Amino acid sequence: MLTRMRGLKVLVLLVVATVALAAVAACNGGGENGEPSGTPGTPGPETTLPPSTDAPTLEARPTLTPGAYEPPPGTANILGNPGFEEGEKYWFGLHEQTVQTGEVAHSGTSSAYLKMRDAADVTGAQVYYLVQEVDPAEFPELISGYYRVDNWKRGTEKQYLQFVVILFAPTNLNVDKLGTPLATPYPNYQIRYILSGITEEPFRIDNSFFKFLSSDVEPRQGEWVYFESNIKQDFEQWGAVPAGYSKMRFLFEVRFDDKEAGAPAEADVYYDDLYLGPADANPNKP
Repeated sequence: MLTRMRGLKVLVLLVVATVALAAVAACNGGGENGEPSGTPGTPGPETTLPPSTDAPTLEARPTLTPGAYEPPPGTANILGNPGFEEGEKYWFGLHEQTVQTGEVAHSGTSSAYLKMRDAADVTGAQVYYLVQEVDPAEFPELISGYYRVDNWKRGTEKQYLQFVVILFAPTNLNVDKLGTPLATPYPNYQIRYILSGITEEPFRIDNSFFKFLSSDVEPRQGEWVYFESNIKQDFEQWGAVPAGYSKMRFLFEVRFDDKEAGAPAEADVYYDDLYLGPADANPNKP
């Protein structure tokens, strides 16, 4: 009888221990990179930070660099295959999205093609994008290019075009957006460039500035639109020209946030002739 009671006691202790371990796993599994539950990951291309959250943001993107590009000697453009004439070479998607090329081109015969087709009952956030990562020896000065929008159907107020520059692990940046020193620097620093579709920041994100390159509430359709920005000057908002970074990620997007059921969100968006490098070598000067 005593042996049976001891066996029952051991069984009970094992069950209690298993439940406790499960509880711990649940508490620590709510975020990326070991964040406690309730601390959001970095709003990447498809996730946003709730306005009421004051926690610092962390990078939640996978580390992907499929095919590093090294510019040939004498080539100013740091981006590989900037006109998409080689298909998706040097470009990739995240989270099972793929890069598509379109027959509508600003020059040559190809462009990047982002097809948005979300039904009226779709809610929340969605993003369509293409990505390239580079590791330049010197921080690049200018980014420029062209985009085109066709078949635009607005499904929500926050439906827009943007490109995002993400800088990973710079060694000389350690302040927040107000210039206050951080006890722990952000794993990455971002600037989000709004091209068209909205005139106010769509959400709050601690480790990113927004910059509006246009005041167009509705994208111009059926024409190629030029954009450019001096990203070297833009990143000085973080206190210095970044140095010691591990890599840079560039994302070109069409997306929406906070969508409610009611109307479909649709668009055909093209990017072409993208450039990253010295301002005086910009081939896209209009």
